[in-house]
Amino acid sequence: MRCIVRSNGSIAISLLLIGAGYAAAPHLPVARPHADEARFVKPIAWTADLIPNVFGLYSSEIGLTRSDLAPNIGDTLTVAGRSCMSVGVVGLDVDDRYAFDIDEPAELAITYVPARTTMSEIRVVWDQSGGEGRGSTQIEPDPGAPFRTATLTLDRARLAGQGARGVDIALGHPRGEAVICGVEIRRSGTTPPRPPSGLVRLEVTDAATGQPIPARAGLYDATGRLPLPSASAVMVHRFADHVRRLWVSRRDSWPSESRQVFYVDGRYEAQVPAGMYEVVVTRGPEYRAHRATVEVPAGGRAVATVALERYADLPSEGWISGDAHIHLPRDSVDEAAVQILVAAEDVHVGNVLQMGNIAGVHFAQPAFGEAGRYERDGYVIVSGQEDPRTGHRGHTMHFNLARPIHPPPSSYFLYHDLFEESRRQGGVSGYAHLAPWFNPRRGLALDVPFGLVDFLEVLQYGRLNTEIWYDFLNLGFRLTPAAGSDYPYLDLPGAVRQYVKIDGPATPEAWFEGFEAGRTYVTSGPFLELSVGDRSMGEELEVEAGSPLEVVAEARLNPDIDRLDRIELVVSGEVVATEPAPAGEGVTLETRITLSESAWLAIRAYGAQEGRQGMTVAHSAPVYVVVDGRPTWNADLVPELVARYQGELREMMDTPIDPDEDLEPWETRELLLAHWERQREMLRDRVAQAHERLQEILVRSGR
Repeated sequence: MRCIVRSNGSIAISLLLIGAGYAAAPHLPVARPHADEARFVKPIAWTADLIPNVFGLYSSEIGLTRSDLAPNIGDTLTVAGRSCMSVGVVGLDVDDRYAFDIDEPAELAITYVPARTTMSEIRVVWDQSGGEGRGSTQIEPDPGAPFRTATLTLDRARLAGQGARGVDIALGHPRGEAVICGVEIRRSGTTPPRPPSGLVRLEVTDAATGQPIPARAGLYDATGRLPLPSASAVMVHRFADHVRRLWVSRRDSWPSESRQVFYVDGRYEAQVPAGMYEVVVTRGPEYRAHRATVEVPAGGRAVATVALERYADLPSEGWISGDAHIHLPRDSVDEAAVQILVAAEDVHVGNVLQMGNIAGVHFAQPAFGEAGRYERDGYVIVSGQEDPRTGHRGHTMHFNLARPIHPPPSSYFLYHDLFEESRRQGGVSGYAHLAPWFNPRRGLALDVPFGLVDFLEVLQYGRLNTEIWYDFLNLGFRLTPAAGSDYPYLDLPGAVRQYVKIDGPATPEAWFEGFEAGRTYVTSGPFLELSVGDRSMGEELEVEAGSPLEVVAEARLNPDIDRLDRIELVVSGEVVATEPAPAGEGVTLETRITLSESAWLAIRAYGAQEGRQGMTVAHSAPVYVVVDGRPTWNADLVPELVARYQGELREMMDTPIDPDEDLEPWETRELLLAHWERQREMLRDRVAQAHERLQEILVRSGR
């Protein structure tokens, strides 16, 4: 029998090792669920020796996620008399009495049915000690027999229950199906004996004030391993799991090769194995990263005093940070812990969004309006909603609502009703995910022409998505950019953020007022300033044709985040000036331009780290320069853009609904299919009006 196992791009043949007894580690806290589960999690009535719990999953939380949004594979079946399961992604919970918080190679034998496996490879991920904290390898299915068994090594297996619902191992593929008929886990028994422990204490303060502050922390031994955080770490809510350990994406500038972290509320202490440790503490882009070492003596105590120094003090300059897109439940958990998580990333305004779909809501918020805010030390979490959401016409977000608005299934596709109610409440409304997910172009083509959309989420997942935003700016609409981490789906809170300019006290009301007015920029690191004449971001400047305009743009970047590469001046979508940043930290672009037509002007800045994992980037809201009273559209592009979005309207109406484009199709599929056809007819007049409004722009442009 031939079996091919690939690990990290290499090919190896692995031998099955013999188990070596029970884990020596004490049973420490692992992921435990609360009531609301927004992910696909399906218990599977299939078990194996030493694996008492098996779950079909959408996301394993340890490095393997379905991408087809239809992870409803997780059924049992019988193949040639053997009990098997068909899976997309499946999570395996290893018995804690056999292996918990170990650090050794473990052997995993997987028996599968080649004829029923449509995956190009069976990926295997596991909770790992050190480094990324998530190990990964894969099996190339080998046809030619009714059953095949592949045996592979889980290097530095930790198996401390940090996956979704406490799973330790996940296998499957983002797409496709595998039929699994056997899983066997064997320990090697080589976990090093634990040395005597000592007490380590972290004390984190703001260097300028001396006051304790929340922060993100890492504590790594000589092998890069993070001791499981103690109960004094902040309990973090990740979907339905309660955890104290999280992972930092490669998109994040965490200054260590070890990517497992925890949060502290100013102080932390834990019993850890004696030895030398690396201490890493950060608090967003306005603070310098702290790296040091501390030696913990056996039976003794070590204190690491961390005074975080500021790189910049944006609030003193009137710039207040916010994250537009966070999902955390507050009805069933400690909302003080939610606020600490946001404050630890130095996010002053965290928009915590109740998430709806046609079937109901997840991440419920206890209240809205002033009653839905929780503030401490100048950091506030505010209730909002991401709802309505469909894969057919996009996801919407609504901030600063007085009360939630969840449309019934019978009118769920009539987004305009909700946008209008949000406006009556004084809310600020927009569209999420301008990345190529969930067809936002369709919804925007229908809602923007009526003036219902205030903002677009253009920065997310380390990527700046400006194409759709630029399209509508070039049609003459004024839309504010937003940035959201979409925790826990994509990044930790504050990984991307926006700064809003406020004159006067930094209240939530002032933040939302400044955001709605467009006095903002989005960033994953760089800080921006822009003036066009005597106007700045979000403002309008009226001039006569041919009048010279003085433009001053500035960018700076904390060197602990990245090296600044350049700043660009964008006029109606075209880069007209670029200034490199040779020192890698700050740059000023000064230029004079003359306009014969109205235009919008903005700046964007880039760090040096560009690539597959995203980039360090920032983009300002525009300054709108009105020449001789004419609209700020790009008239030459209007015919192309009008045709494009009239086409989007036709596509929305003519394309059959695909319920598997929704993020929770396992609970929305039947309702979407039942309600779309009738509501499509209800939208026909509205679509015709949007088509006509776009046509009027074309006529007025004279093109």
